[in-house]
Amino acid sequence: MIHEVRRTFAVAVVTAVMVACGSGHEATPASAADPAAQAPSAPAVPLVSLQDLRASVPQVAGWTRGEIAAQESSAPARSTHVQVTFTRGTETLSLEIADTGGDERAIESLEHLAGTTTSRMVENGYFKGTTVATFPAVESWNTVDKLGELSVLIRRRYIINVTGAGLADTAPMRTLAGAVDTSRLR
Repeated sequence: MIHEVRRTFAVAVVTAVMVACGSGHEATPASAADPAAQAPSAPAVPLVSLQDLRASVPQVAGWTRGEIAAQESSAPARSTHVQVTFTRGTETLSLEIADTGGDERAIESLEHLAGTTTSRMVENGYFKGTTVATFPAVESWNTVDKLGELSVLIRRRYIINVTGAGLADTAPMRTLAGAVDTSRLR
C-alpha cells in the first residue's frame, strides 16, 4: 500500500512520535508570531530529478518491490518525492525518498533529533536518535503492534523515510534505508 506523499513527512512523523512519547516543548510547533517561524528558507536550488530519485530506489533480496510513484510539488515548498512499497509475505515496508531542496521547514524537527543520543522507552516500544550508513536518523518501534518508522537525513536536504508493518524487528527497515543509492542525492 502506498501512502499519500506528504510535503514534510519527516516533520510530521517526528512530531507525532514525540507527542506519543510524551515529549515536552520541543515537539510544539512555533507560534505564528514567532519570527523564526516566519523566516524565509534558503534560496531555491535545482532539485534532484524524478529519474535520479527513481534510480536511487534499491531492489532488496527476498522482498517484492512494487511500482514506484513519483511526484514534484511546488507549494508550499518545492520538492520531489518517490515512494514505493516492498512486501514479503505479511511484512510490508514503505519507502519514500524526498529532495526538500534544503528547505528548513521540511528538515527542522528531524535535524534536531536525528543522530542524537535521544532515547525514550514507552510501554509499547521506543523512540531514539541513531545513524544509518553514517547519516543521522530517528527510529521508532512499537513492540506490541510490530510497527516501525525510520527517517534518515542526508546532507541536510534529502529525507529517506521507511515505515514497516508486520516485522519481527527494525532490521528490515534499516537494511532498506541503507540500500538506497545516496550517491545520486547530491
